[in-house]
Amino acid sequence: MMSRFLKRILLFAILFFVLEKLFIVLLITAPQREVDKRLEMLIKGEMNKDAVIIGSSRGARDIIASQIQDSLGLSCYNLSFPGSDIEFHEFVLRMVLMHNAPPKQVFLVLDDSLTLMNDSSLNFRFDRLYPLASYKVINREMISKGEKSFLSHLFVLSRMNRSNFDTRRRRFAPLDTIRECGSMPVSFQKSQYRFHYDSSYSYDTLHESKRKVAWFKKLIATCEQESIALHLVFPPNYKTHNILFEQRIRQLSGSYPRFIVYQHSGHKYQNPELYYDKGHLKENGAILFTNEIIAAMGHQ
Repeated sequence: MMSRFLKRILLFAILFFVLEKLFIVLLITAPQREVDKRLEMLIKGEMNKDAVIIGSSRGARDIIASQIQDSLGLSCYNLSFPGSDIEFHEFVLRMVLMHNAPPKQVFLVLDDSLTLMNDSSLNFRFDRLYPLASYKVINREMISKGEKSFLSHLFVLSRMNRSNFDTRRRRFAPLDTIRECGSMPVSFQKSQYRFHYDSSYSYDTLHESKRKVAWFKKLIATCEQESIALHLVFPPNYKTHNILFEQRIRQLSGSYPRFIVYQHSGHKYQNPELYYDKGHLKENGAILFTNEIIAAMGHQ
């Protein structure tokens, strides 16, 4: 009796192991359904650029990579992902270096004042990794971060996420259309948005995440080790510049990175017509700020 039971268990295990491999079709075709191809370009070695821009939505919307490329003669690409945090930024840089020639310049766009904080608006973008789970390097990354178990080395289903079963082809939303250079500027303001210029600011290191501080320092150390010119970029928000946040970043950064801080003296960036919302520039504002970056590069 026991022998028959064990045989049935063995037969079931064999059938499961064979049949679950059929789902590999969904896994390997998932990248084809994605509209944002930037991470796949990284791991396929198609991101050999002189300069890359890394950040969250502020990096994506506030800086136009093609404008830098045309003005400075540097091949430039924007690898900023809305909603991403400093840990994800380090991952992006690591993938650039692992699979491509190292860039000469990296622009890390900071989120005033959330870069080092635990905030629900900024996270490690696992949703950008799920469609690429067929790549071993991506699967290993998810395992290392506790998103997948070691079983994903053996079983296709362990690699998959619910989104992998959605066979519809993705489409750009008006807010997230990616230009050829990787940047995502917007030409309109947020619907029915009320702009209020906030003149107050604060920063408390007690609210910082030790984990995010560590990832921030690691990113800086990587650039220094690879002899990459790292620029820490402070884009404008529709509020007073947070000098306390800037001072904290300078304190943690040491002498290696270069700083590009928007021209916050005067009233140039107090015009709401330059903004999509209080934290993001519109395209006309992005052009203005990108020109500041270009001018700053010319003086370095």
